[in-house]
Formats: sequence, structure tokens, C-alpha cells
Amino acid sequence: MTRVFACLAVAAFLAACQSSPAPSGANLATPQSVTIQPGDVPGMQRCDTSGDVAAVLNQEKSQGSLGYDMHATEWEQWKRQGAVDAYFAVYGHTAADCAAASGTTTGAPTGGLMVGLVVQFKDTNGAARNFSRESTLMGLGPKDIRFIELAGGTTTFGSATGLGDDSVIGSAVVAGSAYFVAMWQNGRFESDFMGYDTGFTESDNAVLAMNKRIIPA
Repeated sequence: MTRVFACLAVAAFLAACQSSPAPSGANLATPQSVTIQPGDVPGMQRCDTSGDVAAVLNQEKSQGSLGYDMHATEWEQWKRQGAVDAYFAVYGHTAADCAAASGTTTGAPTGGLMVGLVVQFKDTNGAARNFSRESTLMGLGPKDIRFIELAGGTTTFGSATGLGDDSVIGSAVVAGSAYFVAMWQNGRFESDFMGYDTGFTESDNAVLAMNKRIIPA
């Protein structure tokens, strides 16, 4: 995963039981059910680097990933702040894009990628506090928004994003490649998203679809 986020000029490139019942006919949301789904990204394939964060970290460790120590330390910090579950989803247009995302090949993806990270906290207050800390996890975080700003891109904060008050989205074209990033907190969930060389509308639609799957407590 380090390779794609290197393209973003960053160093490395998410339900506990609710006390009240979910709306009738609906299942409780989890990080895995909230993050990017195949229907959000037509024409793209799920990459093998997807999985719950514990499994992803184990894979990084077994492969000797240079990002493992940092990512593992970040996840321990998030758990101390109240995080109880997390899921990391990566989708590429081609197998070669997935390989580039995993760092098993050289060069950047050529067909495009979408990456979604969803973290669930014990309660809404914990998620809100962590969002305000602007912490990084699995290479995703506030530095992606700052990259967009430094690149002269467009950023939108707060309710204007359509994701709630604690949210920000940004987009930019850098050296011919399109970047779309989003960070937001909704209820007990904090989510991050990155789209690389995918249409801004397609990325925005995927983000909105993720947010709609968060069922209020």
C-alpha cells in the first residue's frame, strides 16, 4: 500500500452492540459493511490487500513491509482512543493496479484505485474526539488534505460536503493524475477515502454511498 500513497507525497500510504435497536429490517452497521462495496465501484475489482486492519497488519508483517511498524503503532494508539474495529478496502480497475497498491510491482497504478478505511469506536464521543485529533492510520489522514491544498486543489469542509459537520473532502489533478480524498466522522464511525485516477464524480458517489450505510444509533 505504501506505493500509492507515495504518489500522494506522504510517508507511507475501523460494531460494538448498540444499546438501542436498529431501524426495522436493517442490520447494524460494521466497518466492513460501511466501507467501499462492489456496487459503489462498477468495473473495479477488490484487491487482496483488503481486510480487517488486524489481518492487513499481519500480512504486512509477514511480507516485511516497511510500513508495518508505523501502521501497527498507529492502530494501537487508535485502540487506546476507543477504536474497537476497523476495515480497509482497496479496489482497482485491473490486477496490475492491485499489485501496484500492494507494492509488489514498481510504478504507480495505471487504471485507478479507490481505498476506503472505516474505524468504529465504542461511542460517538470517542469517534468525534479522535477525528479532532487529526490522527493518521494506514497512511490515510489529514496530510492527504494538506497535499490537496498544497497542490492548489479544491477543499470543502463541514456540512457542505454532504457528510456532516465533522468532514472534509478535497480534489486535485497533479502531474496528470486525479486525486480525491475524504475524511469524516458520523456517529461511532470515522472514515477515510482516497481515489487515485478515478473520476471525481465516481469517487464522490462512493463516499456518499459509504456514509449512507452508517445506521444512526
